[in-house]
Order: sequence, then C-alpha cells, then structure tokens
Amino acid sequence: MPSIALLAPVVLPLLTAGVIAIFGLSGFNLGPIAVGAGAWAALAALLILWLPVRSTQELNLGPLGFGASLELRIDAVAFVFGLMVLVPAALVLTLQSRKWQEATIGVLGVAAAMGAIEAGGVVLTALAGGTAATLAVIQLDTEDIRASRPRWSVLLAAWLALSWAGAILQIRGGTATYAAVPTFALTVQVFVLIAFASLMASGVVPWRSWPAQVWSRPSLRAAGLVVATLYPLGFYLLVRAYEMGNGRYPQTAFNAILASWGVVVALGAAARAQSKATRREFLSEVIPGIGGFALMMVAIGTPLGLVAGVVTLSVAGAMTACLAFLPDRAGPASLIAIAAAIGLPPGLVFGSRIVGLESTFEAGDFFGLIGVAGTAVWVLWMVAGARATGLPAGRGRPTSETFPRVAMTIAALTLAAGPALAMFMSAVANPAQSNVMPLAPSSVSGGLTSVVTVSTVLPVVALFVPLLIIAVLAFGAAGTGLIRTQPRPALFDIPGAGAISRARQAVMSAFRPERYRSILDSSALEAAAVGGRPLLWLASLAVLGFAVTR
Repeated sequence: MPSIALLAPVVLPLLTAGVIAIFGLSGFNLGPIAVGAGAWAALAALLILWLPVRSTQELNLGPLGFGASLELRIDAVAFVFGLMVLVPAALVLTLQSRKWQEATIGVLGVAAAMGAIEAGGVVLTALAGGTAATLAVIQLDTEDIRASRPRWSVLLAAWLALSWAGAILQIRGGTATYAAVPTFALTVQVFVLIAFASLMASGVVPWRSWPAQVWSRPSLRAAGLVVATLYPLGFYLLVRAYEMGNGRYPQTAFNAILASWGVVVALGAAARAQSKATRREFLSEVIPGIGGFALMMVAIGTPLGLVAGVVTLSVAGAMTACLAFLPDRAGPASLIAIAAAIGLPPGLVFGSRIVGLESTFEAGDFFGLIGVAGTAVWVLWMVAGARATGLPAGRGRPTSETFPRVAMTIAALTLAAGPALAMFMSAVANPAQSNVMPLAPSSVSGGLTSVVTVSTVLPVVALFVPLLIIAVLAFGAAGTGLIRTQPRPALFDIPGAGAISRARQAVMSAFRPERYRSILDSSALEAAAVGGRPLLWLASLAVLGFAVTR
C-alpha cells in the first residue's frame, strides 16, 4: 500500500466536514449517518493500514520549518490511540442528531485529534492538538454558549508547553521526531513541559476537571464527542515520552510523582463522587476516576503497568460512548453502566485494575505503597457506586440524544469482555508497549487465556467466566425493581471544600480598575476567540505554526 494512504484517517474526516458544510450552506442538513460516515471511514482506513502489516509505516511530506518535518506515522501506539478516539466518536456522530454547524466542527475535531496521534514528531502533535482543543471549545459554545466548558486558555497552554518542549528538542537534539530523539535530549526541563502538557490537556487533576464539568451541561452531544477526541491525547504524550527516553523517563522520581498524582486524582474523583446528590453528577466523575488509575499504571514505568494503562484507557473510551447515550433515569442501563465503571468483576475495568495494581507491587519499594493506596481508592469507588445506584437521576436530557439500549449494550460488553483481557492485551496493548519500551523476558505473557507476569499467573478465562455466569444469574434474580431512588447522605464531607470555594470566589471577585477590566477578563477574551468563524481560526493557527517554525 502506498505511503500516501497514511493521510486517509486525517483527510477522510476533513472531506466529510467539507461536504457537511457545503450542504449546510445550501440549506440541507445531512443526517447523522452521513455525518458519522467520516469517522467510520477513518476507522476503516486505520484498520486497513495497520492490520495487514502490523509494522510501523511512515510518510514524510517535506519540511515543516526550522528543521522539523511534516511526518506522519502509524505504529502500534498510534493504532491503539486511534481506536480510542475513532470508535466512540463514530458512535456518537452516527446516533445523535446535530445541526450542520455542530457536525462540521465535530468532524473537524476528529480529524485534528487523528492528526495529533499520527504526527511523527512533537511539534506537529502540538499544532494538531492545539487545533483540536480550539475546535472543542468552539463546538461546546456552538451547542450552548451559556453552559460550562473548559477554559480555552488552559487547554491552549498545554499545547503551547508541548510546542516549547518540541523547540528545545529540535535545538538540543537536532530533531523532535519521536523515534529519533536522542536520549540525552529528553532532559528534566523538557519532560516537565511534556508532563504539564499531558495533565492539562486531559484534565488529569485532583480538583473538578473539565471532563467532569462538561458532563453537567444540559445536552451531552458535544460533551461526549469532546471527551472522546481530547481526553486520550494527554496520555498519548506520556506514552510517547517513553519512546523518546528509550523506555524510561529522565528520572525515576518522575515515575513516582506521576503515579502518586494519578492515585490522588482517582481519590479526588471518588471523594466527589460519593458526595453527589444525583446520578448524573456521580457519572460526571467516572472518566476522571478511570483516568487517575490509568495515569498511575502508565507512570509506573514497567511493561506490565504500561499494558494495564493502555487497556484502562481503552475502557475509558468505551465508557465515554456509554455515558454519552445514557438517559437520566433509573433502569438496567444505569445500573450496568455504574457496575462497569467502578470495576465490578469480571469486567475489563476489574481485570485491568487488578493487573495495574499488581504492577505496582512488582515494581516494589515506594511503588508498592502506591498500589496499597490505589486499592483503598478502588474500595471507595465501589462504595460510591453502590450509593449511586439509588440516587435520583438529576437534570433530564433530551430523549433524542439518549439511546439506553446502546448504552446498556456497551456497558454489558465491557463487563462481559473481562475473560478476553489476555486476548486484548496480546493483540493491542502488548504491541503498543513493546513499541516504546524494551520488554524484559517473561514480564508480560500468557497467550490468549491467561496473563502471566513475573510474580503470578492470572487465568482470566478460567476465573472470569464463572464469575460472569454468577453475575448474570444474580442480576436476573435480583432485577432492578427493588432499587429506590431517593436522596442519600454523603459518606463523608470533603475537608476544606467550602474554604477552597470561598477563596476562589474571593479571588475571582477581587477589585480591578475599570480601565483594565477589559484586558483582564479572560472569559471575554475567550468568547472573542471562539466566537469567530472556525475556518478563520484554523487558518490563523496554520499561519502561526508556519511562522514559529521558520
């Protein structure tokens, strides 16, 4: 297959967006099936490009400027992260109806996210990621400008930090291409910039992050698509950092700090989830909680931890699609979605979390304590999930964007796929891990039926299939009729939450001289930035990228 075909996963959504815009300007709104065709075509192209050869493919389109090249690459890492973006995005675009303006921007966001994943170097990833973030903010404002959304300045700061890291790599090491960066060029300063970009881009923070905020919007059409396209990109940077460092971060301390940060993120999400008054508010913390555990696993720095982290991120993509279709009412769909999200056995979340916690104990020393803390946080998530099954639904969603059967099917498949954990690891996660990190002998093996590590053997098929049968029988016998939705007290109050809220209000309401208010009002600046025509801002980003690389 010619190397020019590597453009297909990026170009096909772009062409679809152009067709949608042309028909929309003519007064005809294409249906959701036609809108989703661009994402499905990109997914098909990705599968056709990767599955027959299963080896790295590259395309160099010439110089980007200042020594950087416009290079695209599809390898095992790009393949698995492409699946994380395209599968939920395709489902959301295909089933939910949108105005043609929303559909155009949404499909453009998919193309930008794929451009960031296929980019062969740091600089191109930063440009594509900044474009994806800008399109995400525009999309949320196009749907409902009064609803909560992430700050464009914060998202853009993440990708500017990555651009800074790319410039340093280009100067110090002579290249910012992932596969060619010299190990000595990945210094402490460069890694700090990459880590900052990763955490801010995906909102992996202990406080209420943007993935949780967008889930409080009246409509979740844009929220589901934005989380599907943006959330995996930050983790993608941390995985690529292993490739640039020859399988390691510059210092082991970074592994310990990031893994500890992941546990704190999961704890913060669990603490907020157990105190929520409605089920919608609880579900808003699911993706941040899964992301916290994924960060802990990815940052451990071992092949087993990285494999478990990749599986966990894949499940996060599936849960994003599930929550985007879930109605705000009680029923089997909500019950199964909560069970799948909190890691009830024998689901994929349960299996990947077991393997991830085991990786912390195998790493030993301080990482073992991180594993103990992660186990305690998981228990808190279990208790919070049990409480959430009886909470009131929360604010209602338009029935036109909810598909309870689809949501229940996705959640049920996530639960039923637990016995296939070893198969998924062997087919998808292990190749991605071996692409960026040398694989120690016998660190991860076992074939399709078991997960074999240095310290133990987890027979997922023999162990999880009976658990699955028991779970199905228990669900059928109990049903959902006994669940009563009513207000429930929180397990505990978050210490200092009121003080933090008051301090934030005090800072936000601080006196500013009248003549300076216009230039200090970040909300007004962002409204002006995202209120223009999308094509104008896309062209501006392209010109900016050309200027800074000259």
